[in-house]
Amino acid sequence: MWLIFVLLSSACALWLSVGTRERWLSLRRTKSSAADTEVQDHGVHDVPLILELLATCLDAGLPMHRALELLAEVAETQTRKGLLTVVAGLSIGASWQTSWQPVKNQRVLGRLYDALTFAAVTGAPAASLLHAEAAQLRRSAQRDSERRAAALGVRLVIPLGLCSLPAFVCLGVAPVVIAMLPSFR
Repeated sequence: MWLIFVLLSSACALWLSVGTRERWLSLRRTKSSAADTEVQDHGVHDVPLILELLATCLDAGLPMHRALELLAEVAETQTRKGLLTVVAGLSIGASWQTSWQPVKNQRVLGRLYDALTFAAVTGAPAASLLHAEAAQLRRSAQRDSERRAAALGVRLVIPLGLCSLPAFVCLGVAPVVIAMLPSFR
């Protein structure tokens, strides 16, 4: 009977480890392809950092088109191209909406557009809005990380239980029961 229990426990652990190994390998493949992309592109891609860099340029007294131009120099390739498109539109005298139209649906530039549009339309100081938006994005990312970490703890209970319980029974309970068997005769 114990042999059946041990074999069943081993089969469950093996089944779980194979599934985990496949997920781990697919995760590593995803990370390696992302790392290959990062090797080719050394620019800044963190949205809160981009917002704060632009806010710092504006705090230093640079005009909007020059601040966007400087930001384009340090941004990743896709963001750089979009920012240069916006700068070109603003430089030739196009309206704010027209300059941002081709790029406002991109992830990074869309956040930048949303943060800057209120300031551009109302004349409010953009730097404080950009700092506030960056802080809000960081808080949101931290809350998301905490939520995912809490969910991970819940998801790990079953695999750990399936691996630990058979080991506890085999190494803790079984020897005690086997040691007590001769005394029952």
